[in-house]
Amino acid sequence: MNKKVLVFGKFDILHPGHMHILAMAKKLGQVIIVLEADQSIKSLRNYIPYNNEKTRIKNLKDLGFEVFIRAINHDAKYLINHLQPDILCIGEDQRYLQDTFSKFKDINLEIIKFVKSNLYKSSRLRTILEDQSAGIYLIDKPKGVNSFRAVSVLRKVLNTKRVGFSGTLDPLASGLLIVASGKATRLLDWFHELPKIYQADVLFGQDSDTYDMEGEIVINENAKSVTKKQLEQALASFIGKQNQVAPIYSAKKVAGQKLYKLARAGKVVKAPSKEIEIHELEIKEFKYPNLDLLVSVSAGTYIRSLAHDLGQTMKTGAMLAGLRRIAIGSFNIKNAVPLEKVEVDILVKNKLKVKDVIENLNEHLYQ
Repeated sequence: MNKKVLVFGKFDILHPGHMHILAMAKKLGQVIIVLEADQSIKSLRNYIPYNNEKTRIKNLKDLGFEVFIRAINHDAKYLINHLQPDILCIGEDQRYLQDTFSKFKDINLEIIKFVKSNLYKSSRLRTILEDQSAGIYLIDKPKGVNSFRAVSVLRKVLNTKRVGFSGTLDPLASGLLIVASGKATRLLDWFHELPKIYQADVLFGQDSDTYDMEGEIVINENAKSVTKKQLEQALASFIGKQNQVAPIYSAKKVAGQKLYKLARAGKVVKAPSKEIEIHELEIKEFKYPNLDLLVSVSAGTYIRSLAHDLGQTMKTGAMLAGLRRIAIGSFNIKNAVPLEKVEVDILVKNKLKVKDVIENLNEHLYQ
């Protein structure tokens, strides 16, 4: 029997927090969204929604959900008798609903914990949407320039101090950098958990203490050439979820201190590990000792560590010789503005609207 599940809310500005609770509810059965009517919101909270009732209904129906409009006179008892639900799916911050419906002993309450709930609030999003200076920009950072330098260029061109970025690229790396201006900087944390795609240049037969060209390099005189077939077999073993140890020369913190600072101070520490997932590894070109590898990974994956670990598996040693970020989620380098071409007119033309970015992230997280 397919259980009937009720979800409650204004769903004013759809955001990833909403997507999370709807996804959880959908796993429990057939979902009906009990949507607050405009008049109910205004009378109870003295608040006028950013999106009117008609728009909110359409947004939810476009996602495939049945919607019931809760009028002012629809109390808890009416909703239970009229809709006859099996489960009430309630967010952890909806305390009033938890207290109200806990009196109905025959109804199962499912309290859904929010993911990063401080990031996902319609009230916070409204101020961003109303900020004319808010924007998201896709920038192609060149090799040899650090991420902070790239941001300083945009600060100068946009003539505003409130500019930030998501996802640091080392000076030796190039590629996609997501930059935000104005109150859109509040959205930057949203991008951290998105999967990434890189083009990595791996060099076999050498090791480095930093796992890349910046460190002290040691040639492995005993390394033997490997075939493409051997490499393909090794790469296959890396696909999937796994614990990855962070490079000792990285910004990862141990006891509040960055690893690279501890390493440079000569202190011996154990680098922490983290569960990551490697989705795909595609050989673009290989002629030992050089490998051009397309890498699709979860957030938090160190490509330097992947190169190092691959070298250990092949018993040749290996390090990262070059790196280019191709994509963050569905945001692609093809749509990015090269940093050297950044100027006001080009940024205005290529500015991503906050509304479109939020919808993009919703679609990605709802898959």
